[in-house]
Amino acid sequence: MKKRLVISFLLAWFTMSSAWCAEMSAWNDVATADDPLVHLDSLAKGADSVACRLDDIALRINSVASRLDSVSNRLDSLSEARDTEKLLYWESVIFRRGWSINDTSIIYPPAIDFGFKAYRWLNHALNYYDSTYVSNPGKTSGKKWKIMLKNDNWIDFYSGHLSQWKSYVQMNSDVTSLFGFQICGMGLSFTYMINARDLLAGKFIRNRRLQFSFTTSRIFVEAYYRKHDQSTLHLNWLGKWHGSKIFSGLKRESYGFDAYYIFNHTHYSQAAAYCFSKYQKRSSGSLLAGIYASHQDVVMDMSLLDPELKPYLPDKVTDYRFRYRDFGVLLGYGYSWVFHHGWLFNITFAPSIGYRHSFPNSIEGKKSLLSTNLTAKMALVRTAGNFFYALTVNHEGHWYQSVRHSFYNSYSDFDLTAGFRF
Repeated sequence: MKKRLVISFLLAWFTMSSAWCAEMSAWNDVATADDPLVHLDSLAKGADSVACRLDDIALRINSVASRLDSVSNRLDSLSEARDTEKLLYWESVIFRRGWSINDTSIIYPPAIDFGFKAYRWLNHALNYYDSTYVSNPGKTSGKKWKIMLKNDNWIDFYSGHLSQWKSYVQMNSDVTSLFGFQICGMGLSFTYMINARDLLAGKFIRNRRLQFSFTTSRIFVEAYYRKHDQSTLHLNWLGKWHGSKIFSGLKRESYGFDAYYIFNHTHYSQAAAYCFSKYQKRSSGSLLAGIYASHQDVVMDMSLLDPELKPYLPDKVTDYRFRYRDFGVLLGYGYSWVFHHGWLFNITFAPSIGYRHSFPNSIEGKKSLLSTNLTAKMALVRTAGNFFYALTVNHEGHWYQSVRHSFYNSYSDFDLTAGFRF
């Protein structure tokens, strides 16, 4: 638009200058003539000539303006075509050469581009490692997906003292054994497991478990939900009696989460030992600190004991329920020992302390207590090229303690894994 105004101004100035010069020349010719009629004729001819030139200039200005409009329309169409090409460019690149979220040469629409830039920034800030200590197989070899065969075995353990610490009780569940596979990569995971023990015994699965974990170089988050309905246990100790009896009067429901920060996050990788998404090259350890929250609800109906065992109960109470909720902080340490090329042994120990709220329908009613819990892990990992094998052990324990009762309920998990990166 500015170019059009400048060109129009220059043409108008040139036209007026030409007309002024012609008029001055005609005036001089008329002033020097002796005959008045000749003077008037000269003025008329000069005026006609100026009018013709002005008409010609106006036509030229209109022609230039129309040409400028045409050029402007062409520029607008080119701009629209370029914008359309940008919108379609990312699709053509993906279908032509493949897609990577870290490829900065692909032009996305603004909203999608902002999301990918935010992800790349967070990934760099939260997933940076010193390459001399930790490497990412997904970046070094391009193998970003894993398929794993898994055997998962877990057992519950319960022990404590009833009625002012007078009677000791101890019991444990059967081992729940799961077999299945898992496919994971790019932050996504799919797992399918079957309860092989119950399948072979012809029983229905009564134990339910859901788990979620999220890990970066700096942060590790794990959440869980577990429920055991009408499961049978092995009673090993009750007061002065000890042996082995089947007890079917216990139910348990628990859920919670742990989240902690890894201080030496550039040299130590928790994911190398338990998620197999990183590779620990050199031995290193780190201090761990974070928060936790959990809900525990354990019900023991002692009225379902065998008649010969009921006299060993400390009093006439047969319904023991420990239902409480915990909030607190955890502090621990994790260490990975690379004792040989391709071999990794990790041990992580994280006790926690905080506030415990006992519910009104619990054995002692509504109370505020001290919360003490324990989380411990161990892993042995072997990596050979794109293949890896792992043995991992997890233990999670919750300790309830008051003036009248103590009760420790725990969950222990033993896993065997064989996997392949592709």
